[in-house]
Amino acid sequence: MKNLILTGLGILFFSILIYGCYDSFEYDDSGEKGSSYESDLNVLKKFVDINESTQEYYIIPNKRSTVISYITNSDLEELNAVNPQNVLQYKDNLSMLNTEILQAISSHAVDYVVMSTNHQVIIKKVNEDVPVELSHVAFSASTNNQVRSLLDISDQGLSKDIYSGNLVETGIELNPSLYTRDNWSFRIRCEIGDSGNKQIVRVLFCGMGYFSVATFNWLLLNAYDGKVLWNFTCEQVMNEDLPSVAQMVFFK
Repeated sequence: MKNLILTGLGILFFSILIYGCYDSFEYDDSGEKGSSYESDLNVLKKFVDINESTQEYYIIPNKRSTVISYITNSDLEELNAVNPQNVLQYKDNLSMLNTEILQAISSHAVDYVVMSTNHQVIIKKVNEDVPVELSHVAFSASTNNQVRSLLDISDQGLSKDIYSGNLVETGIELNPSLYTRDNWSFRIRCEIGDSGNKQIVRVLFCGMGYFSVATFNWLLLNAYDGKVLWNFTCEQVMNEDLPSVAQMVFFK
């Protein structure tokens, strides 16, 4: 009984400590004037979150990446050291990405938007009548993780044909150069079936940093008997200066 009481008091003390730290943290925008944009970018990405209601990225100063950071204030100290001009520049770049997302949604140019940060992946279904259910799954949940084919995602507008049943399992492998960019985006167009009975789904992938887990299932809701032709095409990329933005991996 004594041990249980001590354990309970310890948990209560730890909870009060975390809450007190969280409640008292304030962002000091004085910053270090000499810090480079590239170094500050790595810090700012830790504090980016997604508003799932409005499909927008934003910076939240009270976000913590680890439990230890609640106690040591390490993340906040890094944020306070960021050059204020670099904060403004990064916010402007986030705003441009948000504009691209909102324009794609309002113009009905896409059926899904896949938004990612270093810590999360969110899928927003824009068109309720879309013929494909797109889901994000853990990599280990893939059937056997054996690669059958690759699609290079670039401004060349390349495409890949896959003959499969009603489910296609894919992965996204970003070009490591994107890890140091403000953000990235590209669009994938998927056509299923023959020319006389094609079903189409368009997806905008976007984010900053890297995918922690980047495996996606494409499930055709209007099932075919046997295998059917799936055609995946890269329609548009933001980072046109790169020869290849990413690779789309098709698993067996």
